[in-house]
Amino acid sequence: MENVVKGQVTFRNIAPIFYVTDRKLVLDYYKRLGFWCDYDMGFVEWNGIGFIVHERQTIPATPNNPTFGNKVLDAFVMVSNIDDLFTLFKFKEAMFLYELKTNEYNMREFAIKDPAGFTIGFGQ
Repeated sequence: MENVVKGQVTFRNIAPIFYVTDRKLVLDYYKRLGFWCDYDMGFVEWNGIGFIVHERQTIPATPNNPTFGNKVLDAFVMVSNIDDLFTLFKFKEAMFLYELKTNEYNMREFAIKDPAGFTIGFGQ
């Protein structure tokens, strides 16, 4: 099997896909928070970490939260300077699932939610 691969394979990032009924509303929200948004393709990105928002009028995907409870997120991102990011999102009036705290693993974290109900946690 090793002879099949000629070069080194490098994973660059992962992009979960969120299906929503109003893509513009969701993209506008993330753009307001400081993310780069591509309105044609539905890409949302910050420093190479991102996800994709697709619009679907019938039977959109159901966010993990609240389907499985408040402790379940749709995505989680490890960041540096979490206190500054939290302050920025607070200033830009992000909708928080929970605010900055130290969890039981001694990690600082918070989570936001978007207008479609998808949640993203941030930890350091």
